[in-house]
Amino acid sequence: MKRATLILPLLLLCVGCDAGQKVQNDFGDFLSRAGDVMTGNTPTASATKMEDQYFPDERREGINKLASRQFGRVAPYTERYQQIVQTDSDNLVRATALRALNYSRDASATPLFVKNLDDKNRQVRLEATKALVNVPDDSAVPRLIQMARDDREDRDIRIAATEALRNHRKIEVARELVALLNQRDFAVAWQARQSLMTITASDHGYDEAAWLGMLAENPLS
Repeated sequence: MKRATLILPLLLLCVGCDAGQKVQNDFGDFLSRAGDVMTGNTPTASATKMEDQYFPDERREGINKLASRQFGRVAPYTERYQQIVQTDSDNLVRATALRALNYSRDASATPLFVKNLDDKNRQVRLEATKALVNVPDDSAVPRLIQMARDDREDRDIRIAATEALRNHRKIEVARELVALLNQRDFAVAWQARQSLMTITASDHGYDEAAWLGMLAENPLS
């Protein structure tokens, strides 16, 4: 393995920057796969763990290992993660599958992300909300606003919902974010400001009047 790593600099000298990056990525993936074979941490072993009928921890470990690799972030693996979200009896396994879909940036899973915003389990709701930060869906906006507003909701979920709203450049979303600027929980207020800055490309701190004045003068499309 040590000898193999010495080859990489020589390869990079022989190609351009873009091609060199591809060589580096492919070579790194090759080394990782070789290491997996030596340690027994193979895709087959991970897939077997993911399908374990008796131990949820095994299923979670299998999903996490597969999703940590590039090949595990595309079909058919993402299709299986979607099935697990809908059918597994263990909430943490379902949450792990949602996280894997988020890592995969699987846009076909957005209906599942939106649906699971209403799940009874806190971890499932959190992973669904965090996924919508990276893979937005307009249909999630009303529920995200509701979650961000609700001071009875889990704090991390409120923060994630407030962050996810940055993807929706709409006047009603901006106004809702302004209303969050003076929240008792400063973490939520801070994230509201960051999301407003993303939506408007401007910054008025935590001054609600200044934000509303700016939105009145420059309404978002």
